Amino acid sequence: MIEAAVKKKLGSFKLDANVSDERFICLTGKNGSGKTTLLNLIGGILTPDEGHITLNSKNITNLPIESRHVSIITPDSCIPHLDVDRHMVWGAKNKGLNIEHDYISEIKTGLGICFDGKVRKLSLGMRERVAIATSLISKPELILVDEALSNIDNRRDFICAFKNFATKAEIDVIFTTQSPEDSSEADHHYRLESGKSTRSF
Repeated sequence: MIEAAVKKKLGSFKLDANVSDERFICLTGKNGSGKTTLLNLIGGILTPDEGHITLNSKNITNLPIESRHVSIITPDSCIPHLDVDRHMVWGAKNKGLNIEHDYISEIKTGLGICFDGKVRKLSLGMRERVAIATSLISKPELILVDEALSNIDNRRDFICAFKNFATKAEIDVIFTTQSPEDSSEADHHYRLESGKSTRSF
């Protein structure tokens, strides 16, 4: 369960947003509406001017990034020199987690990852698939996906598969998109406009 009620001023832009939900959450809005700012506040990249952020009843407002149990994915979230299989287990190994080979294979197949070479040789969409798989395998409490789905082919099928893996692992997800139709597979939908959030469902 993620609960965030935050305010942040960046230059002339003011964010005053609220999110209070769990499971698979879609956040839509145009460029400049505040989507990235909100995710950066939840993830710990930015500090709110006012407000609070709790994750599974734990106040994480002032915790450093590495202590939040939150994974942040952007279109640039990859380690280019690693091959796909090493990349997918990188986060889990850093956390000292036991990695089940069958689970890795299941995620790789389910998310449509069909390349075994260096990550730098992948298309942007495939790199985004690998980044999300890497995050799922590392088992954070919350995954934040910032505009990292737009380059993925068969996006609706991918979102469904991503949602199923996250739900089974009891990982909450907030993903941002400029396409309202992407919210069709979400459990909850928030719209951001000029820094203000509105809950649709």
